[in-house]
Amino acid sequence: MAYSYSEILQRMKNTFRTLTGKEADECSDIGIRLKLLAGEIYSMGTYADWLKKQMFFTTASGEQLDNHAAQRGLVRKLGQKAEGIIVFRTNVSMEYDMEIPAGTVCTTADGSLNYLTLETVTIRRGRDYTYAPAQAEYSGIRYNVGPRKVNTIVTYFSVGLNIENSSEFYGGTDDESDDELRERIADSLRFIANGANEKYYQTAAESVDGVQSAYVYMGNPSSRTVNVVIGGRGVTCSAQTAGEVYSALSRVKCVGISLNILPAVTTNYSVNVQISVKSGYVSDTVKADVRQAVTNYFQSLRVHQDVLIAEIGRVILNVDGVKNYTFSNMADASISEIQLAVLDNITVGDI
Repeated sequence: MAYSYSEILQRMKNTFRTLTGKEADECSDIGIRLKLLAGEIYSMGTYADWLKKQMFFTTASGEQLDNHAAQRGLVRKLGQKAEGIIVFRTNVSMEYDMEIPAGTVCTTADGSLNYLTLETVTIRRGRDYTYAPAQAEYSGIRYNVGPRKVNTIVTYFSVGLNIENSSEFYGGTDDESDDELRERIADSLRFIANGANEKYYQTAAESVDGVQSAYVYMGNPSSRTVNVVIGGRGVTCSAQTAGEVYSALSRVKCVGISLNILPAVTTNYSVNVQISVKSGYVSDTVKADVRQAVTNYFQSLRVHQDVLIAEIGRVILNVDGVKNYTFSNMADASISEIQLAVLDNITVGDI
């Protein structure tokens, strides 16, 4: 908007004074009308500014960006739910079979993250434990937690039962962000799929929920094999997702082509950084923001995308409150065509 509400109102008052030689009193009928009209003009101008941004995918957001993506045959990817295993254990061996139904709600110590069992399981007579596969209540990366973090039963039959997740919950991802979807739209314009090239199979693979990136390379020409390596958001893809990709590509592949769908092999990368904080900022808050920014960077990496410390540095320096930074024992990592770089751990200290 070129003018603020106050500037519009003042221009109207100045024009009124020029035409009438009088001031528009704040409490007069004309003064109130000028205020109402200025507000409507400002609202219309703001809406026009918003509308101009939505006309192009480079500046559009939300639902309007989804519409731009639809014109390229793209759909925003939904987040995935984390999955893991929960152990149910009694204090003594059971004298009868105890059934634990599917849908049993378990949670973390603070009650902030809920997980539901996927199958009905039974602690058999003479035993004191059983295992149950479980899934996060909602999608999101925050549901990826380490072992023994899920330790409380929410449902009514919790008396006499102790629980913990024997392995980590992993595979949880957030919905695709505007920036990520915008990049996919740009890629669809830069690299046109012609029905037989690598981009054609990459676009088809990345349309499957749970696949953030795919790297495609052709095998020996005589074998007519298309290899598709798939990766999720900071995690490898499950066998189930690989099967869904195979089914999706089988419907659109060229005649005589064989498909080889491979979940990417994850390669761990550790970040050790020291920062100095600008005056007026809380050090712990800035450090937490740095951890999140670096985590987001690794979650945005694609299959066969190298890790560059210059890029990590740029991400850190863009965090509000960071004055400077240094790295310890870090170097660029070259990632092969079947690998996906993931963040193993991050340490943020002081310079």
